[in-house]
Amino acid sequence: MSNPELTREPSYDGDLIESLTRRAGYTEPPKSYDVHADGGYIVRVVRDDEQIQKLNLEGWLTVPDRTRGAATVYDPMNFVEYVKRLGNLRTTVWGDEDSLSFTAVFNDHSGPEAAGWRDHTARLQLRNDPEWSQFQQRSGQYLDQITFAEFLQDYAPSIVRPDGATLLTVAMNFKAHRKAEFETAVDLSTGDVSFTYTEQTTPKVAPKAGQIEVPREFTVALSPFLGLPTVEVNARLKFDITRDGLRIGFQLVRPDLVRRQAFADIRQTIADGLEETGIPVLLGAAPGAVTPQQ
Repeated sequence: MSNPELTREPSYDGDLIESLTRRAGYTEPPKSYDVHADGGYIVRVVRDDEQIQKLNLEGWLTVPDRTRGAATVYDPMNFVEYVKRLGNLRTTVWGDEDSLSFTAVFNDHSGPEAAGWRDHTARLQLRNDPEWSQFQQRSGQYLDQITFAEFLQDYAPSIVRPDGATLLTVAMNFKAHRKAEFETAVDLSTGDVSFTYTEQTTPKVAPKAGQIEVPREFTVALSPFLGLPTVEVNARLKFDITRDGLRIGFQLVRPDLVRRQAFADIRQTIADGLEETGIPVLLGAAPGAVTPQQ
């Protein structure tokens, strides 16, 4: 016997049939048209009452549709050459001291009615010189005599005045004597006794023969940024006598100003290199890429 459930004619909802018939009546075949003259994009309407598809065909082209992307270099002159090769009237250069970088935006806005995507850039990233970092790390610290002497020995070629050998001799033979003087005063009317305490610390270098004056300052030649010329930085020699013995150190004199001047010098170097192009070198953070509106 046949199953009545299997032989029953399917039933359809009247509204569903009407909706499907109506849609089939006005649905057009897929349409396509180019929104770029070079055919980089195709917009296709699929069931124009429901979905629009956009196909990007740029990957099939022999060259990109337009220039964009980001490059990073570490040498100022390499940065200048790269900007000169790709720069144009829309290009701007931005120097940001906080991030220690210069950024060229090749497709920046060139006027109130001439917008650019701002997504084609080159970046000069300045990096800390390891020797500069070592001196900054030690600045303000007190070290024992041996550790301080070993530090001077490692970086003796960077010491300008006095020379590294002289300063090393000072460190190895450095002695400091404290002389304390007391004065006593007695108030006869009350019988109170007061003491006045004066302490003097006299630094000197006492090798086997002769005597060398201890310099209060010395000068080192350091590069604030890796790969750039050195500049002279002054440092004050410091010492202290504790229960653990003599401790020696130094304090760099305003290294922040030295670093800021070095950044300004790099900006001037870039501006001089780009002078013939008319590309401005501005101080500030580079503008971000423009986000297309949906």
